[in-house]
Amino acid sequence: MAFPSPSRPCCPIRIVSVHLLDAAGQLLRVLFLDREGHISAQPHYVPRAEALILASNQQIVLGSQAQVRVL
Repeated sequence: MAFPSPSRPCCPIRIVSVHLLDAAGQLLRVLFLDREGHISAQPHYVPRAEALILASNQQIVLGSQAQVRVL
């Protein structure tokens, strides 16, 4: 059985943030995704595996207009 290393603890839940950018790449606003992929102003906890999929899909949709991060 493998255990997470102390330098990279494993957390089963994550928050997916969406950093909206202007044309110059400056941060305009930070929003969050819920489990259904809806954008809201409040952070939502999402299981790690779902968070990674949501973030990947949302980054494809938004392209260079945003940076999607899993926190």
